Amino acid sequence: MARWLHVLRRLAAPSGLSVIFDERYGRAVPGVPLDPARGAQVLAFLLDRGLVRRRDVHHSVATSLHNLRRVHTAEYLESLQDPAALAAIFGQPVADSQVSEILDIQRLIAGGTIHATRLALARRCTAAHLGGGLHHAGPAAGGGFCVFNDVAIAVRRLQAKGFRERVLVVDLDLHDGNGTRAAFADDPQVHTFSIHNSSWDDRPAIASTAITLGSDVTDDRLLAALRDSLPPVMAGHRPALVVYVAGTDAAADDAIGDWRITAAGMLARDQFVTEQVRALPGSIPFVIVLGGGYGFASWRYTARFLGWFVSGRVPRLPDDMDIVLRRFRPIARQLSEQALRGKGRPASETSEWSLSEEDLVGGLPGLQSEPRVLGHYSRLGLELLFDRLGIFERLRALGYPSPLLELAYDADTMRHTVRVSGSPQRRHLLIELQLGRSRSAVAGCDVAFVEWLLLQNPRARFRPDRPPLPGQRHPGLGMLGLVSGMLVLACEQAGLDGVAHVLSNYHLAVVGRWHLRFVDPVVQGRFDALRAVLGGVTLADAERALSTNQIVDDAGGRPVRWEPALAVMPVSERLRARVSGARYDAAVREARASLRYRRLGAPAVAPG
Repeated sequence: MARWLHVLRRLAAPSGLSVIFDERYGRAVPGVPLDPARGAQVLAFLLDRGLVRRRDVHHSVATSLHNLRRVHTAEYLESLQDPAALAAIFGQPVADSQVSEILDIQRLIAGGTIHATRLALARRCTAAHLGGGLHHAGPAAGGGFCVFNDVAIAVRRLQAKGFRERVLVVDLDLHDGNGTRAAFADDPQVHTFSIHNSSWDDRPAIASTAITLGSDVTDDRLLAALRDSLPPVMAGHRPALVVYVAGTDAAADDAIGDWRITAAGMLARDQFVTEQVRALPGSIPFVIVLGGGYGFASWRYTARFLGWFVSGRVPRLPDDMDIVLRRFRPIARQLSEQALRGKGRPASETSEWSLSEEDLVGGLPGLQSEPRVLGHYSRLGLELLFDRLGIFERLRALGYPSPLLELAYDADTMRHTVRVSGSPQRRHLLIELQLGRSRSAVAGCDVAFVEWLLLQNPRARFRPDRPPLPGQRHPGLGMLGLVSGMLVLACEQAGLDGVAHVLSNYHLAVVGRWHLRFVDPVVQGRFDALRAVLGGVTLADAERALSTNQIVDDAGGRPVRWEPALAVMPVSERLRARVSGARYDAAVREARASLRYRRLGAPAVAPG
């Protein structure tokens, strides 16, 4: 009964938010570091938590050439037929075959922002477009991944339809909103407000506030600049429509950003803008667009903001593996046994997945081919899983347009090797997974034993604030949660009890702590004690402290080193019972209580 009451409450709950989105936004331009699933993940979160209803979600319609011409010159629009013009905008080679799709997607995005402004004005509400904010596109030139300036197009369209009120564009993307400022340089009705790291264009505009803060900006500095400058603009301009470019590339973990804004700072920024809009007299239509945000964590800042906006509470966000399991369990169930096991139709007939026979050929040299992974998956079935989970699409977004999956079997170890290279020429190894089915790793259980997992981006470079961890030759792909979720789904499909893996380093245990449990409760207690000591330092510093004997146990006076141990991600109740419950938890507490770990130079952490 409680479950049905929960469902009814979610169906009846008002959202207070209209959302505009289109799945086609996820078609990535190879090499552009945008997460193709960014908007989809935000929407899935809002729907899953009951923060918006299905009827509050609206689809985009590509805007007309007539609307594009309201902002962009005919000469610029004509130049976009040349792939070289788009290559200059995206900083990546663009094939002739890609031109139409890129232009179509950006027209679709512009249409989404048009629809957001229409809804906001018609309903006197807030409309969030899970796309848009293409603020570098000016009347006669594009740049910074922006071809058409969707915000400028939407506002110009409203003006052409008779809207005579004042508009304020608040742009808190890390980068300068130069294109929007140029589009309204001579229009006193539209005030463009931008706080950014560096200026892209110093040409004057009649109604404009442009604040340059430089690099390495922290929460305090950004929020101080925002609190000092935005309220006077709000009071002086008195807008009847506010458009907020809520870029998330100011976050400290952004893949290309150079600011150090924390998650709390990002939310405080968004809350302040919202409160300023709500303080305006009357019910002011409010439009939110995504703006920039690079890397696979950028969606979290938007989801947290919109979750707070609707509910008034700061929501707890699921981790990547939770997202995979919630979003893709139904998809995994839809994959037929014929597809997964490679029976029935030949690969050339599986047109739904855009796979051909040439995509599937090839094995790893020196290894005997074997068609079943975990006794269940053929190579085709595995590719279907990678495809539906969005792994290939993410790799394309990282600049690997034609990833190649290969599968082979070593009869001596009875393990499979799955390799994904960045191209058919195998120039870049991106993913390497060695695993097999084991009935001995965990007594009484049948598990997928992961011998080795490598996730790397050979084209990326380590940053000073993210140095290499033990064993890393290249930065990671940012896909550990996604791949872990795939392994859990694979175990569910194959009828296994879970995933088992020997964790060779402390940082691996930290990254997987929400889902991994050590089979031995004593080891779990030791790990909990280490986290209590090392929880406030970076993973790189934590590994360094462990490897240089900086962690000692005052109870015995000996240095504490990391000892590899077996951990599991349970799928079945049988395995879950091995690593949870009153007896296991009591053993963990007892082990933890016997330890008194301390980092040299710091006070000891009391057991607990």
